[in-house]
Amino acid sequence: MKRRPNLCLDLLIGVVLLLPAPLANAAGWWRLPVWGAEVRVFAVDPFAPATLYCGTSRGNFYGSTDGGGSWTPLRQGAAFPGYIATGLIADPEVPGRVWATLAGQFQGGLIARSDDRGANWTVLSKWKVSVATRALALAPGNPLLLAVGGDDGVRISKDGGETWNLTGDMTPGLYQVESLAFAPNDRRTLYAGTWRQAFRTRDGGETWARIAEGMVLDATIYAWDFASQDPHDIWVSTCGWVYRTQNGGDRWTRFKNGFTNRRSHNVRRDPNRPDVVYAGTVGGLHRSTDGGETWSRISRETLVVTALEVDHRSGRLYVGTEGEGVFYSDDAGVTLVPGSVGLAEGRVSDLVTDPNDPSRVFFFRAYAGQESGVWEAHGMRVRRLSLDPLPPAASLAVFRGPDGSTVLLLSSFNGLKVSFDGGGRWWPPERAPAGTPIALFASGFGSPVLVTTAGVFRTTDGKTFNAVPGSPESPTNAELLADGNGTPILEVKMADGVVRWDGASWDNRRRALLSGGKFLAHYRGEIAPAPVRSPVKEVDGNLIWEEAGQRRTVRSPRPGLSVASTLAMPHGQLYVGTAGDGLFLFEP
Repeated sequence: MKRRPNLCLDLLIGVVLLLPAPLANAAGWWRLPVWGAEVRVFAVDPFAPATLYCGTSRGNFYGSTDGGGSWTPLRQGAAFPGYIATGLIADPEVPGRVWATLAGQFQGGLIARSDDRGANWTVLSKWKVSVATRALALAPGNPLLLAVGGDDGVRISKDGGETWNLTGDMTPGLYQVESLAFAPNDRRTLYAGTWRQAFRTRDGGETWARIAEGMVLDATIYAWDFASQDPHDIWVSTCGWVYRTQNGGDRWTRFKNGFTNRRSHNVRRDPNRPDVVYAGTVGGLHRSTDGGETWSRISRETLVVTALEVDHRSGRLYVGTEGEGVFYSDDAGVTLVPGSVGLAEGRVSDLVTDPNDPSRVFFFRAYAGQESGVWEAHGMRVRRLSLDPLPPAASLAVFRGPDGSTVLLLSSFNGLKVSFDGGGRWWPPERAPAGTPIALFASGFGSPVLVTTAGVFRTTDGKTFNAVPGSPESPTNAELLADGNGTPILEVKMADGVVRWDGASWDNRRRALLSGGKFLAHYRGEIAPAPVRSPVKEVDGNLIWEEAGQRRTVRSPRPGLSVASTLAMPHGQLYVGTAGDGLFLFEP
């Protein structure tokens, strides 16, 4: 298959089978342009202009050669699945060498090195239980010094990461290390930021001391920034605003005047603008133009900043975010330019078909900041529809209203929203059901069914919801199943048992269910036009469904893909939404 013109898409080759027919012609997986990622760390390449790297909460690393305008994975496939990137350093002495630390999503951690700009990685050390790798620091020279920090303190390596020595383990409070930094031009001085203030060693880790005069006790230290002309002049970002010391940490002064959010993940000086300092908070990008005395938020408050870096050669500011990928600025943060093309870690759920246009697909994009909300796909073209703020996560349903129009329904812990204009504007229903929404289903029963903590409800117009007669009063969970004949069955769980509803009556009898029990997400969100296609199942890395009486099988886009929602379209097309790898389309 030839690449289609004018589409920035990542083609993956797959094979579709009509079983039990022989192998058919090769077909293609396309990654649709739903760009975004939670960017945790940056590293500027000191040997290549306009080149930098980033690491994400999915354990992946990307590179940009156009100053952050677009990105490509440093290696194909998942780099370190199950891990979160916590540290990333481009070696200042060896071209192409990159160091990284990653923490396990639940436990453990590792440190890795690449000598080919991330195409291949060597795991140098790995901790199975202790998260020893929340922080990374490097001091060039002979021998090269590496430091990692985590749950049980600080470890230092003098042999390139082959062996590690725990230091400061007898120093009270030197644990739960969140950040590390060697002092410029002094490889024996190392600073550590913990969940409870800062520490310093001046003798290569032989002895440590707490340096917290002026800090509050719960000041978690997330990042360090040194003045280029004075290594004793240091800024740190904390969970409670930012601090500065001008004597190497002996005394700290807190700055918070003008901040609209206190939790600051990062702080960076502008190398080309005296007295300009940036702080990235969970409530936007902040900037000071008077050396930190006063601050102002220069981005929207909904921008959650997770990483900051400044290229000292160009002065370009890079802003990493939670879910929205990367922005960059050449005017001190006044203008933030989106630069997320190629960061393919969006969360896509609840793929559903427009009952009035079978070629139109709606989906919900979750945890993506301003990009969160309801989107549509027409083949390989995607765009965001929702114009109103929506929750970061929700369930989506679509059905045909009494007048024949397309109605979209959104359910979250914040309540219900309904759209009558194709997904642009959203309103609360005129008469919302009681309780907090638990699950939303819009297939199999002719009209959407909503389970809340107060019962089970139905709607035919999206405006009013009526209780289903005989439904339980205090549900705790619900699933859509199928009986042995394929008839949809709603299973509702309560604290004292389970009941099932077939669309007409309730009972608590055990009955035979189809293999696998649950419908996949394909069935959660739509009232599909006849004929109803079968749900998509994933078996041993294959996605299987039936169409026109034939069984279709296609290999998953890649091993280990976290499938969140699937939607089989006419003529063998298949959409796959994921829990962190974006949106895929299979074309036979």
